[in-house]
Amino acid sequence: MDYQHRSVLLQEVIQQLAPQKNQNYIDCTLGGGGYSEAILRKNGPHGKVLALELDERAILHSVQKLKKYKDRLIIVHDNFVHLKSAVEKNRDKLGEISGIVFDLGLSSDQLDQAGRGFSFKDSADLDMRFDAQNQKLTASDIVLNFSEKQIEKILREYGEEVKSKKIASGLIAWRQLNKQKQKFVKTSMLVSVILRILNIKETDLPKFRRHPLTKVFQALRLEVNQELANLQLALPQAIDILAPGGHLAVVSFHSLEDRIVKNFFKEQTGLCQCPPDSPICVCDRQASLKVLTKKPIKPSPQEIKDNPRCRSALLRVAQKIHPVNEKYNPQGYRPVGEK
Repeated sequence: MDYQHRSVLLQEVIQQLAPQKNQNYIDCTLGGGGYSEAILRKNGPHGKVLALELDERAILHSVQKLKKYKDRLIIVHDNFVHLKSAVEKNRDKLGEISGIVFDLGLSSDQLDQAGRGFSFKDSADLDMRFDAQNQKLTASDIVLNFSEKQIEKILREYGEEVKSKKIASGLIAWRQLNKQKQKFVKTSMLVSVILRILNIKETDLPKFRRHPLTKVFQALRLEVNQELANLQLALPQAIDILAPGGHLAVVSFHSLEDRIVKNFFKEQTGLCQCPPDSPICVCDRQASLKVLTKKPIKPSPQEIKDNPRCRSALLRVAQKIHPVNEKYNPQGYRPVGEK
């Protein structure tokens, strides 16, 4: 199998996790197996890695790549939003968890596989599901069936698209003209329609530093896979699972992801959240984390040169010192499949 993916900030992640002999770790996003392999090299002879992954293609690749570690690698085909459940189901094989890593977003392999519909560079069904077997909602469903208000909100909140209203309105107008019943829109068709809505000629695309549909495709993917919702729900689970002193490392690739991680770390440091004019502290917060990266770690110039897709990556790391602050309660998010 020709599976192409590079684990970003690999050396930095391993340095921060500092795997020790016979300790156990969790890789919440197995992907190409880079982080898991690096940990397994250091935590033998009895330490284990529990790895979660939604993408069956990634699992098939990593099973082969890491077959020499098969006795110490536990692969779970599931979303990291079910992290705690995955650990409980494998509790008899695991002891204390000394470190957890998240590598968020899209893998290079998913982006480069034309049939997945993640890229605007190829013509394929506009799908974008990480797990086509178990997820129902596709990006085509959004484009063909969601209301103008819903589409505008997705583009604005998940893509930070400044022309979200114009694009949403234009898509509804296109739908009204295009009466033909269809299950999927082609990625090339969506690109063509939105370029017309924005009055951009294809011949003018080289003038843009970034493709005009980058934020649109990001927004659709985030909605289909509920990536931000799942991250919000998974982070407290990670703290619950970690042993005291354990490290949590999160690699994000855009501001929406990084903001969630940054705010969660801040909320779990126990800093007073009372209004500035409150005469005494009444929030009674206790720190569950100690932040180890005052500023996020970025890829080196050499890594960016070798892998330009990693240029926006940010690594934040924290250490568990107490149980998760129970007052943390993300609002307005739902796991995949919930209405």
